[in-house]
Amino acid sequence: MKVPATFILLILFITLLSANSLTDDKFSDYKITDSGLKYKFHYKADGENAIVGKIITFEMLNKDEYGNILMDTRGEYPSVMELIESEYEGDIYEGLAMMSVGDSATFIVDARKFYSITAKISEDPSSMVEPGSKLFINVKMVNVQTEEEFEKELMEQIKRQAELNEIAFEEEQTKLNNYLEEHNISEKPQESGLIYIEIEKGDGPKVKQGQDVRVHYTGRFIDGTVFDSSLERGDPISFAVGQGQVIPGWDEGIMLMNVGGKARLIIPSHIAYGEQGAGNIIPPFSTLIFDVEVVEAN
Repeated sequence: MKVPATFILLILFITLLSANSLTDDKFSDYKITDSGLKYKFHYKADGENAIVGKIITFEMLNKDEYGNILMDTRGEYPSVMELIESEYEGDIYEGLAMMSVGDSATFIVDARKFYSITAKISEDPSSMVEPGSKLFINVKMVNVQTEEEFEKELMEQIKRQAELNEIAFEEEQTKLNNYLEEHNISEKPQESGLIYIEIEKGDGPKVKQGQDVRVHYTGRFIDGTVFDSSLERGDPISFAVGQGQVIPGWDEGIMLMNVGGKARLIIPSHIAYGEQGAGNIIPPFSTLIFDVEVVEAN
């Protein structure tokens, strides 16, 4: 198992401090290994040791010398990787191998070596950091597993998530059916599941794939709550239709319309934002309702 890209990208968030700031007084509570790695354990537990070849799950919290948080992987998305042999004296892998499940510690590593060797950044690290710069890496070890244990747990998680997704999908269908019944909507869904309701046929040409269109819209959840509206902003959205720049239900619905036309698009989640949702705005498995107007097509 290789070092994941997510771990490599963590370097973009790690504090870079000048070596001149590492005064003996300020860091007198740090210990130093024979290789020169500075470290400090904040908590030492009796969990399973992290050893080379095992899959480790850990959280990282990085701060600058003033206490400002620059990166935080605590919570839902900890880092996961196979622990490998140290690539050079005093690297982060040496520090991780010192830990066991439940431990928390801070390690100080050479920034240039981390960039060029650990992260394998092709750019010359001398152009990115000053000589002697250090990285402060705060780690909490969450789990240590064999590859077999990790894969078994992962498959169990996937199975559980699939079961939860099935329940959420059924709930979405029930809500959609209730909505259609309550609003006496009899239009048959398109093959994709899109329900297209023409409100006003436009007197312009039909929208064609690849055209640049400008569209006014109001987006609602199935309970009627408005989550976005170009009308409120007074600025229609612009995009190339049929090119995947918007959700599939939009691409399909807009190409059923004529310029100047108005329609209601009832878009199930599988042709909207699916099981992931969209940030903090659109929850997973959300049927979306859009009132749209094609203002222009070029």
